[in-house]
Amino acid sequence: MDVSNHPVDFESMLKFSAEFSGNPISGMSVLGRQFGLLKINNVYHYTDISGFISIMENHELWASHIAFMNDKSEYLHGKELFRERILQRIANVSEPEKQVLQNIIKSLDKEISDGVFPISSKDVFSISFSYNRDSLEMWRGYGKESGVAIGFDFSQCHSLPGMCLIRKEMYEKLLEKYNNIPENVCPKYEHHFFPISVLYEDKKKLELVEQAIDMGLTCFNNQAKSSAEIATIAASDFLSDLIFRLNPQLKHRGFSGEAECRFVDNSVKRSDEAYRIHYRNRGGIVLPYVKYKLMDLNCKPLSKIPICEIVVGPGLKQSKTIDSIKYFLEKNQMSYLVNKVHASDIPYIET
Repeated sequence: MDVSNHPVDFESMLKFSAEFSGNPISGMSVLGRQFGLLKINNVYHYTDISGFISIMENHELWASHIAFMNDKSEYLHGKELFRERILQRIANVSEPEKQVLQNIIKSLDKEISDGVFPISSKDVFSISFSYNRDSLEMWRGYGKESGVAIGFDFSQCHSLPGMCLIRKEMYEKLLEKYNNIPENVCPKYEHHFFPISVLYEDKKKLELVEQAIDMGLTCFNNQAKSSAEIATIAASDFLSDLIFRLNPQLKHRGFSGEAECRFVDNSVKRSDEAYRIHYRNRGGIVLPYVKYKLMDLNCKPLSKIPICEIVVGPGLKQSKTIDSIKYFLEKNQMSYLVNKVHASDIPYIET
């Protein structure tokens, strides 16, 4: 049979996998597409000069624990949105469906989701990016110093050689396995560079919450035809995992100026895996973080980081900062980036 004229409908396949089989990863993909969480855009990572040097010299990005960032409602905001809507819906569903929703209410306060793809609500680490290349709201956090926004080129990240992320300890473990020869390392445990958009708009957040709950109940009803007991377990597990995945993407509308997208690391790790949590001082807080190596798509060392632009923020020494960054790049075999260093267009200086 010639199938060349019958293109595969991946969207329908993902939706079927989510609603019938109870696959939270497929569910996340469907909702991500529906609500614009998966965008093909260049993204910018704002950092200070020390962070910039570390990223460029070590080819690393650090994912910080979201509980100790600038939004005190991180993760809790999404959880409470789900709790409120589920409590409202319980009175209007069938008794079997009610059991699924009651299970979810109980799971919301757990440290680990209930499903077969367990997600942590306690150990949630995020690398933050912004779609805004030159944001006054972001620059204000650096005071009189010049911050730096590193722009990652989406098209270059996803075409060969491209770029992926891998936990530093896991890469070192792989490297040791292959006799410390980077060129021989086979890809494993890597993540494609695909930050997911944060949702701020109240109406869209509620619509997403509603759609996720509907997806869980559809999963239950599809499988209840065979066994109500198994369907209850499958739907509860699926929806618990899905909600825990979605929570980091829902933020209070007051932070919308950040135009944030983020890479989130909150999967539960096996005790035998070589993961390590690091700690540093951040404004008087002990900030936990994890390290990710930047590698090409084959988990080989990057010859060039796929950067589209390096924007230097406003500050008292902006011009000298730009010159020093260019000198640093030239002397560290990154001269291909020198002409991509630009000054912010915003004439802001903190007084």
